[in-house]
Order: sequence, then structure tokens, then C-alpha cells
Amino acid sequence: MQSLATRTRVNQITILVAISFLAYQFTNWQHGIWIVISTVVVAAPFSTFLSFEKAKFRFVGTLIGLMASAVIEYYLKYNPDQFPVIGVIIGFIAGFMATKSYRYFIIVITLCTCLGFSNMNMPYTAITPFTFLIDRAMGVSTGVLIFILMQRFVFGKGNSILELQEESQEVLGKLQKTLQAYQATPTLTTAYKCAADIASNTQSLKSYVSTAKMTLGSEGPSVQRLAKQVLMLNDRAVRLLIDEPEVVSSRISQLLQVVTAKLAR
Repeated sequence: MQSLATRTRVNQITILVAISFLAYQFTNWQHGIWIVISTVVVAAPFSTFLSFEKAKFRFVGTLIGLMASAVIEYYLKYNPDQFPVIGVIIGFIAGFMATKSYRYFIIVITLCTCLGFSNMNMPYTAITPFTFLIDRAMGVSTGVLIFILMQRFVFGKGNSILELQEESQEVLGKLQKTLQAYQATPTLTTAYKCAADIASNTQSLKSYVSTAKMTLGSEGPSVQRLAKQVLMLNDRAVRLLIDEPEVVSSRISQLLQVVTAKLAR
């Protein structure tokens, strides 16, 4: 069953997509589809915190990709026979960069899209490819702006606070189950497996906390404090399971009592 924060977020995303489509329809802009694409992609993680992070990466990554495309297209204007070489180099770079983070992925995708447009329009006039770059920049910026304005001034921060609270409680519950699993089979292999599980379970919450200041500002201090405490408990458990497996049993019991007490509040 979906949580309250998730159900609310689904409704918010539906409104965001509808508004971006209306902006595309009413402007009657040829490249306005980038508004819709950007809004949908940024909002896709459902989590407000991850969406803000993704919006930042998409905006910055697009700008870097467009600037790099402008430089390469200027070079290709005078050296059109070098396009295959440039394509191979970008493909080689993409293999290393695209999987590193969303920001690098957007840089590579923007480069490929813009250079693909250039290739389809060669030979081109001095202005042709650069109008495409400007249109792409305007479309992405508008989509990101719609997301930020709606999130800040229409949706507010109430659901974001609830989302952070739900994620903190979920991670705390997973920590409790993992520690109980270790106590049931207190072996070195189990210790390392449980440490890996705990580290994996905290990834989303870490992203939430890292963007909490941008998303919530000074609001929801108690919830932000809870999230940081949960991360500290998880980090403590990982250190115990990895660094001190020979004396971990008694300390794990103490930590489990703290986790259980916090869940009961």
C-alpha cells in the first residue's frame, strides 16, 4: 500500500506534467516539447528531495553539454570531415561518464543530441545549429523553472517533511531487522553482509539529507534532526560490524535497544 507522501506526490507530478503540456500547447513553440520532457524527467523520481537534486543536475549538465556542443560545432563548421572522429571520441567518453552520475549522463546526451542535429543539417549556415542549442537551453530551463516554482510556491513543504519522516522511519525499521538478523546468526560472513545491507538501505536517506537545506530551508528541524540521527545509527552499526566483529555482539545489542526505543516513539 502506498504511503500518504507517495500518493500526494503522484498527484503533484500529475499537475506538473499537465501544466508543462499546457505551456507547450499555448506557446505553440516548435521546440516546446523540451519543456514537457524536462519537467517529466526531473519529477520522475517521485521523491521531492531527489527531484530537486535531479533538477540541479539536469540544468547544470545541459548548460555544460550545450557549451561543449557550441565549441565542437564551431570547429566542425571549418572541419566537417572530422565529424566521424569527433563521434568516436564522444562515444569513447560516454562509456566512462554516462554511468557515473545523472549530471554526466545529461552532458553526454546533450552532446550527442546536438551533434546529431548538426550532422543531419550539414552543410549548414553559421546560425542553424546554434539556434537549436538556444532552443534546447530555453526548453530545459523553462521545464526546470516550472518544477521549482510549483514546488516552492504551490505544493509547499508539508509533503516533503512527511516524506523525510517516512523515509527515516523506514530506514530505522530496516536497521532493526538487519541487526536482529545478525543476532540470529552472529558470524563474520553475516556481519559483512549485514553491513553491506545497511549501507545500501541508507543511500536514499543520505540524498534526502544532503538536499534538505535546499528543499526545506529552515522548516522541519525536528524531522531533519531525526534523519541525521538515523544515519548516525546506521553508520555506527556498519562500523561495529566491519571494524569490531570480535566484540560486536554486546554492542549490537545495545544499539538494537536504542533503535527499538526510537521506533517506539
